[in-house]
Amino acid sequence: MKSFRAHALRTAAALGLALAFAVPAAQAQSFVQVRDWDVYVDLPTGFAYVKTPVGWRFVRKLDDEQMTRLPASTLTALLPPEQPEIQYAHPAMELSPRMLALRAVERRLAGNAATPAQQ
Repeated sequence: MKSFRAHALRTAAALGLALAFAVPAAQAQSFVQVRDWDVYVDLPTGFAYVKTPVGWRFVRKLDDEQMTRLPASTLTALLPPEQPEIQYAHPAMELSPRMLALRAVERRLAGNAATPAQQ
């Protein structure tokens, strides 16, 4: 009986630690959540796939007319939209203020170079 109780306590402690240090689901997901029977269409190729209980299955290649009238529930991306700003894991990997200023000048010069050509 003692060994069962000790085993139960170790299991409970392990579960407690696992829950305490678990990464929140929103942070851990690097892909879009899909359910069985969801339809995914690869936009560049027009290939249609269905998520079945045993995995993704190719259905067919859609023609141009079918591609223009995809239902709203059709998945066209399996990765979440990219964030406009990169979040670095370490401050040393971030761009320096000097590099940020140089890039801003490059953008400004590129914008100015386009305006005389338009006149």
